[in-house]
Amino acid sequence: MDTYKQILVAVDLTDDSQLVCRKALELAGENGASILLVHVVEFIYQMSTSYDPLFYPSFEELAIDEEELIKLASEKMADLIKELNIKVGINFDKEIVSGIPKSEILRIADEKNADLIVCGSHGRSGFELLLGSTANAILHHANCDVLAIRTRKNSE
Repeated sequence: MDTYKQILVAVDLTDDSQLVCRKALELAGENGASILLVHVVEFIYQMSTSYDPLFYPSFEELAIDEEELIKLASEKMADLIKELNIKVGINFDKEIVSGIPKSEILRIADEKNADLIVCGSHGRSGFELLLGSTANAILHHANCDVLAIRTRKNSE
């Protein structure tokens, strides 16, 4: 098996992110790989049920909301990085973007020539899985290896 040199770690910035990151850092240390920590802010505008154009926010207001979400994600990412206490010697970078998580993660992985994507998997099944799983989409469409870390048991 080839060793990994560029590991993309997709995090949702929940408590599970630390578990996913620790596994990726372990692999990076074993392989001398670089780590790229990626979070995708999924900005979803919800329209008023009245469909009255008077209640639609302007594009400027939407941009401010999206910027605020990115700012909050940046703060959470900084907290996560501090908690991880990344050792000297691991080449580490981070990126926060806005978009559809599965699409952006795959795009960045290709753009950065990642040879491994590490992400969390909640073990969803049935109806939850039909609604769409980022980890499942990454697994089936990535141009590199994917390691899905189980973050919670199916029974929860």
